[in-house]
Amino acid sequence: MNQEKAYFHHCLEVEECTEGLIPRRFTEKQLTHWASLGEVRSARARATAGITICFTTSAPEIRFSYHVKCVCGEKMSFEMYEGDHLTRSVTIPSNTREGSVVFERLYCGEEGKAMPVTIYLPFTAELALSHFEFGEDACPVPEEARTRRILWLGDSISQGMHASHSSQTLVALLQRRFNAEIVNQGVGGAGFKDISDDFTYGDFLPDQLMILLGTNDTGPAGSDWGHYSTRLTHCLEEACRILGPDHIRVITPFWRADLYKPEIGCPIQRILDFLREEAGRLGIPLTEGFMMNPRSPEYFWDQRLHPNDVGFAAIAEALAPRLN
Repeated sequence: MNQEKAYFHHCLEVEECTEGLIPRRFTEKQLTHWASLGEVRSARARATAGITICFTTSAPEIRFSYHVKCVCGEKMSFEMYEGDHLTRSVTIPSNTREGSVVFERLYCGEEGKAMPVTIYLPFTAELALSHFEFGEDACPVPEEARTRRILWLGDSISQGMHASHSSQTLVALLQRRFNAEIVNQGVGGAGFKDISDDFTYGDFLPDQLMILLGTNDTGPAGSDWGHYSTRLTHCLEEACRILGPDHIRVITPFWRADLYKPEIGCPIQRILDFLREEAGRLGIPLTEGFMMNPRSPEYFWDQRLHPNDVGFAAIAEALAPRLN
């Protein structure tokens, strides 16, 4: 069981249950916080966004079973990389409560020679995984193979909602770009208004904390700026206290196509200005996410806010050099 737990990357812990192993990207205390905000937020926080299964093997076929605990989307995407190449993809309806995923290897290499395999798990479901059949010579990839450890706080854009493929979300693209152990704590609908200010992560001590929040805060920022700005400042100050400003980077919210609406554009501009001000005051590096995404509707799933796969690729390409 311990070796099977070691297969999982980009998570904080792996929980055992009767149906198998559940990889977690939040601590139990943090999950309790999200549960207090309702079933929808709780399901999104429990989804396996950004979590991968990594190992080396020479087996020609990869197989494992899944049991769906809860869902936050209509489809589940499982994808396999062999080395640096995406070779297989499977999409399954989320109402398929249990089943098996089978991948036939494309690159088996020389007979008896193991090579790295990475399986991306869905960002739309909480899964218990079991019956791992990865080959007799399967061996977990050690976390030490990654160059750095990053904790990523965000909303639905970070979680990957509305991407078509689990390996093509923003955080997944940056995981590969940086060869980093990134724990994706993106939760659809989240903002500074409601994230947990518990910046402790069990045994996971990040080299860097990325914060990409604010686009969901137009309501509270518009209706009660005093309360909202105090909350935002508290989050940044608490992160600085625990990790230090040099280990934090704030990314401002991305451009969105509905900024012409006063109830959206005015509070977003106020949030952008305040983030710049507070990051400067606290000495936190800031990246202008607002300038990073294409301003054409074909790059968005909904023509205004949520990137599609092509949109995520464009954002990652623009953002990556500015995060080093």
